Amino acid sequence: MGMTTRMSKAALVTALLGAGAIVAACGTSEQRVVFDPDPVEEPPPALSAVDGSMEEASSDAAAGAMCPSDKCKVPFATCSTSKYLCDIDLANDVNNCGSCGNKCPTETWRNDELHAKWICVDGGCQMTCSTPLYADCNGRIEDGCETPLGSLQHCGACGVQCTGDAICFDGSCQGCKAGEVRCNGQCVDLASNDVNCGACGKICTTLAGAPAPPKNMFYGCQNSECGHLKCRSPWVDCNEDIDDGCEVRLDNDTQNCGACGTKCAPGEICVNGTCQCNPGPLGCDCLIDFESDLKNCGACGLRCLDRPNATTTCTFGRCGNTCKIGYGDCNRDQVDGCEVDLMRDPTHCGSCETRCETGQACIDGVCATEPCPPGVFR
Repeated sequence: MGMTTRMSKAALVTALLGAGAIVAACGTSEQRVVFDPDPVEEPPPALSAVDGSMEEASSDAAAGAMCPSDKCKVPFATCSTSKYLCDIDLANDVNNCGSCGNKCPTETWRNDELHAKWICVDGGCQMTCSTPLYADCNGRIEDGCETPLGSLQHCGACGVQCTGDAICFDGSCQGCKAGEVRCNGQCVDLASNDVNCGACGKICTTLAGAPAPPKNMFYGCQNSECGHLKCRSPWVDCNEDIDDGCEVRLDNDTQNCGACGTKCAPGEICVNGTCQCNPGPLGCDCLIDFESDLKNCGACGLRCLDRPNATTTCTFGRCGNTCKIGYGDCNRDQVDGCEVDLMRDPTHCGSCETRCETGQACIDGVCATEPCPPGVFR
């Protein structure tokens, strides 16, 4: 009776070594050796439709998958003037305020005549005053910012009135100095003011038949009376000789700088009545810092040039540029400055090295995405 033995390939060597001895000992007895193939790893049992775990996992993966998007999020939009997808901010673009093509008034005459300009705020056009010297006190946009803020009735702000002898100076009500009175909104000394001599509004004029005044002199107010000879500013009579008139200019005379007899030191010049260092023919002799001066960076007259979308710097005598926030110098060429808009350019989105997929928008420096359509996995 034959005997069948099953063994794996792992026991092959042992079986072969003992095969001859077995045959010899058994004579006519027969032993069959059958080799099983290598064990095969069975796949895990399939989940039943009743369990539903596999379907939930697939559904969760699909729900969380994000795909490239060309859709703009509020308040961004793609308009006819767009260079990139979603590059228009409808919240603050004066040419596309609230919607594409809705342009706020930008005519220059509004600034020149009405002291006003229009800006886009939260998607709506709003008027604002273009100078702090004027305000819109009547609340009517058709006449712009109509009220000057240097008057006694509107000093620094609408409705702020100066009372008593106060005047409006630098946007605030201030009292006059001792010996001065208020005339037409200004503090004046009636004893010497040529247009308010002895009383507000009394103007001194050239006396009929009076001889011509000496050089740099005129007939004006003194001791609250007109008809007195006076020097024209900045001329003065330092030698007290009326025959040669007022012979000295106090604003540029190095021997009489700011006052008679005030001398500047050797090498100095007199500028606006003050002794100063002489800058020399090139204007650099008084400079002590060539390492950070944008107009004289590293050498006299070497001016650092402004570049687009960049802040100009002078560091240790070398000109440079620092990109403004949201821009990048991706071509490494200083001539065109920081030429890339990292917030909108899909080929350089957020950084020079980040490139969005074809047709994908770059919004605030991030490649736009949206939930993938059903059945699409990323």
